[in-house]
Amino acid sequence: MQTKVKKEMLKCVFSILIALTLFAGIIPLYPVKMNETAAAEDYHTWRQLDPRWGSVDMNGTTVSRSGCLITSLSIMAMASDSLDSTALSNLGISSADNFNPGVLADAYRNRGGFSYGGAIASWGTINQIIPQITFIKDAYFSSYTQSGIAAEIKAMMDQGLHVIVNVNWHWVYIEGVVGDDIYMIDPASDTVLLYDEYQLAGGNEYWALTCKNPPSVFIPPNQQTTTTTTSTSTDTTTTSTTTTSTSTATTTSASANITTTSTTTISTSTTTTTTSIKTETPTTTTAMLTGEYFNPGDAEVSIYGTPDCTGEPLASVKTGEIVNAVECTGTIGHITGANDFAGWIDLSVMTLIKEERPHEKGDINSDGKIDMYDLGLLGEYLKSLAHMPDGVSILTACETKAADINGDGRVTNADVLVLLTLVCD
Repeated sequence: MQTKVKKEMLKCVFSILIALTLFAGIIPLYPVKMNETAAAEDYHTWRQLDPRWGSVDMNGTTVSRSGCLITSLSIMAMASDSLDSTALSNLGISSADNFNPGVLADAYRNRGGFSYGGAIASWGTINQIIPQITFIKDAYFSSYTQSGIAAEIKAMMDQGLHVIVNVNWHWVYIEGVVGDDIYMIDPASDTVLLYDEYQLAGGNEYWALTCKNPPSVFIPPNQQTTTTTTSTSTDTTTTSTTTTSTSTATTTSASANITTTSTTTISTSTTTTTTSIKTETPTTTTAMLTGEYFNPGDAEVSIYGTPDCTGEPLASVKTGEIVNAVECTGTIGHITGANDFAGWIDLSVMTLIKEERPHEKGDINSDGKIDMYDLGLLGEYLKSLAHMPDGVSILTACETKAADINGDGRVTNADVLVLLTLVCD
């Protein structure tokens, strides 16, 4: 028991050190460029929080926040060796060694493959990007026991299907099934046995897909053989073992409609004269709704100091960033900031965020858990304050309120310390 407690304490301290390092920006965890992996990197180590691709945009969110399914799909693509020349061209890379979850997220976003909040908009998009991967079905387990769910997964894998499972609003790639044990590659943790990390109540959602190659014959880590090589010249024995380690939130959106009546031209004629009667119905535009809007496109949207949105812009709203329109005239919205006024913006190119339910304090991404994802969001938000224009945010109002964990009306480093204690609790 004492050893277990010590391990948990060390794990917690290690998590805190990582979090503080990320927040302070002291050193990068990996000395490589964003979205580039080292040659032949083991996909078992891919995690959605990896700083090399964690900040890649997914239409109002990022891979680190909501990229568990994208990361699982990326792991599957590598495990099945499905990246042919067409896929590499679609992904904009020259080699499979350059592939990673950030590259796949970019490809999805460029094809409009994400709805707001990072949800995948179409099951068929993966086949458009990687032709050797085909989506077969999105279904739910009929079993409610571990043995029953294991049997269902095993049957699909024996048929050559790759399976990705939703475990309590989080997706993981299934690597193998042995008896009742389900082995996974988890984009959020190093745990390999699914039931050691998650408790499935039954009826969970899953994706089944075919790839270039079916799932490989799986050998559990504790049954893998150790290779021993003896050097006779030095009488020393070297033992080498292969160790593998294993490494989202949902907001919906709706756009207000702009209705325009059409112009009708009616012509009548006689043998002596021709009369053209042009009837124009005034164009009417439905005013945009007030509320929070995010920028879904790649282009920045300018904020102006005048209600006609002319002149020199005061600032701009980048992809995925959020503004709050408290008053709308036509498509022009008046957005608020620290001093109740931040400017005017054309909302016709923005997307309205439907009203959110309040989040529990600390559960910033509203996934029902207070964990490292929330810690990452809080750190990302605090770092954004140094350069974010007045009236623009990377969090919605509900997310910001949940980030004010100590309830003092502000989101500061003090909230980080409180959240750290909650994560380690």
